[in-house]
Amino acid sequence: MRRGQLGNASQLLRGLGLGDIPLTHEAFHELQPWRAASHLEELLMACGVLPAVDKHLCSFQRWLPGHLADIGDPEHSKTIGLFTTWHVLPGLRARAERSHITPSVRRFAGEQIKYATAFLQWLGGRNTALASCGQVDIDAWFAENAGHAAPA
Repeated sequence: MRRGQLGNASQLLRGLGLGDIPLTHEAFHELQPWRAASHLEELLMACGVLPAVDKHLCSFQRWLPGHLADIGDPEHSKTIGLFTTWHVLPGLRARAERSHITPSVRRFAGEQIKYATAFLQWLGGRNTALASCGQVDIDAWFAENAGHAAPA
């Protein structure tokens, strides 16, 4: 970051020193610009100031709030948040405890969220609620989306 630019490392450090930014991973995941926040978070982990956490897990947790905010339907956002909390994040955390998360594992976690989001949007376009979704809907989704890359 350039000196004087909003959100540079010195401003983030100043915010930490003044107590405006809590010294937690969660606080760092909300900070912008994310690259400066990520770099500072990694430095603080290396120095032992913050507990060590897998950097790819941090990357996923930093990406998620923006993705959820971009979902237009609040119910879909809530559903994706719950899916992430109860399915995706536990798998990532377990993997991080066993060894480390690779970039491909991180990418797969993001793709799961993107596909789930696209599926909910697709259901909404058909005026079908997730609660009433059946095998016919799932088959139609796969037929229409077979071979496509993860949605953006």
